[in-house]
Amino acid sequence: MVESQDTELRELAIERITRRRRFQLHALAHVIGSIFLIVVWAVTEYNNAGGWPTGFRTGRMNHDWDPWIMYPLIAGTLALATHGWVAFRTAPATEREISREMERLRP
Repeated sequence: MVESQDTELRELAIERITRRRRFQLHALAHVIGSIFLIVVWAVTEYNNAGGWPTGFRTGRMNHDWDPWIMYPLIAGTLALATHGWVAFRTAPATEREISREMERLRP
């Protein structure tokens, strides 16, 4: 009985460690990708606008930068937040849920 509980607890601990590591890798990739994207955006906007920005408007005047960078950064941050929620807030499956799923899968 105790060995069974220890085995289940060990499996749960391994699953949670794996979730945490995957989230950390996702967060690192998000930061690196965002930095790369910001650098690309700054270089292209500097060249397109003819210098440093004097404003951020959608109507392209001289020295105005296009704020398109916000959209991929917001989308990536929402994806990271969702991954974090799943990784850290999802409760383990209960015995009832496991039994119900097993019954559903039986032919």
